[in-house]
Amino acid sequence: MEHFTNTFSVGFYCRPSRKSLKGGYPIQMGINLHGERYFVSLPRKTTPKQFKKMMASQLPNELKDYLKGIEASLLRFETECIQTGKPFTLEAIKLYIKSGYTTQGITLQALTDEFFKSLRLKCKAGGMTEKRFRKYEVAVAHFLEQEDIQPDMLVAEIKNQHILDFKHNMMCKHYEPGTIAGFLQCLKSVFLFGLRNDFIKNNPFVGYKIGRKTKDVRFLTEEEVQRIKTKKMLSPGLECVRDLFLFQCYTALSYCDMALLEPKDFQSNEEGVLYLRKNRKKTGVEFFIVLLPEAVAIARKYSFRLPILSNQRYNNYLKEIGAICKIDKPMHSHIGRHTAATYLLNHSVPMEMVAKVLGHRTTLQTRHYAKLLDKSVFDEFKKLM
Repeated sequence: MEHFTNTFSVGFYCRPSRKSLKGGYPIQMGINLHGERYFVSLPRKTTPKQFKKMMASQLPNELKDYLKGIEASLLRFETECIQTGKPFTLEAIKLYIKSGYTTQGITLQALTDEFFKSLRLKCKAGGMTEKRFRKYEVAVAHFLEQEDIQPDMLVAEIKNQHILDFKHNMMCKHYEPGTIAGFLQCLKSVFLFGLRNDFIKNNPFVGYKIGRKTKDVRFLTEEEVQRIKTKKMLSPGLECVRDLFLFQCYTALSYCDMALLEPKDFQSNEEGVLYLRKNRKKTGVEFFIVLLPEAVAIARKYSFRLPILSNQRYNNYLKEIGAICKIDKPMHSHIGRHTAATYLLNHSVPMEMVAKVLGHRTTLQTRHYAKLLDKSVFDEFKKLM
């Protein structure tokens, strides 16, 4: 179906080659302006057969009314441009469509759609994980659930107070401060995306500082690690998990990075010292770890093929080991990484070197682990006496 004015033409199509992953075929709108063409997929989906039937019908129907409404909106935009002296160009039409068919600014729904479209491309290119993408989806979904927020409201209507209300509502739902800060950071990224791409002019986060409450880093003392090491395990499964956990305590590897280790990753220098050099799965940042004798012994025990099991089962076994060894701390996979980092820092290993072991981009992340033990403080002061 095509309609013409003096300056541009609008056509609507439903092509079999454009099938959506969720089923159905998106209706496309094609705009021709002075020989330039622009296609955009509309939110509506149907089948080519149903589209053809409804468009050919002499009777009014929902689809025809929907498409006529879009066409009428474009005609109003053309008229407004003529009356105000604004250029009616293809770029102006694109921005108008992206703004949710309004000249007053982009709608929240239109902005988030564009934002997630850019993130999806980033995921396909390998620049973002699906897990990270999901965090943005959850944060935006929570924001849209607010009573005073509607998807079709203009972004310009969103004020600093809406952000404060969002934080308050998340606190009422008993989310942890760190989780709420994560939601706010994801939400802030949406508005910054709008600013960078000229979709919006004002950022509701201006003047608002996202406070981050640092989580208390839990780690095991050397005595507790030794207790786990020497305790006789009740089954081969528990012994296997104990070995994996100790390997974490001696290497500072996260569980997902340890799970990806292969025999070829264990390398040695000219002096025969074994080390690991690889990129972290979570961030892609390289880590470099010289293996302590205890870690080498565990790796050799399993012929450099560590017996990996699911993270959930691993953590369940760790809780059991914690109870057996009478350790009054939450036992989970990441506490091994915390323990290694704290051990290195308390044995005067430079912060920059520990950051390299952990695979941190900067030492600011590493300072999170800088928890000095009382013994370390006493040892340093003894040097002054």
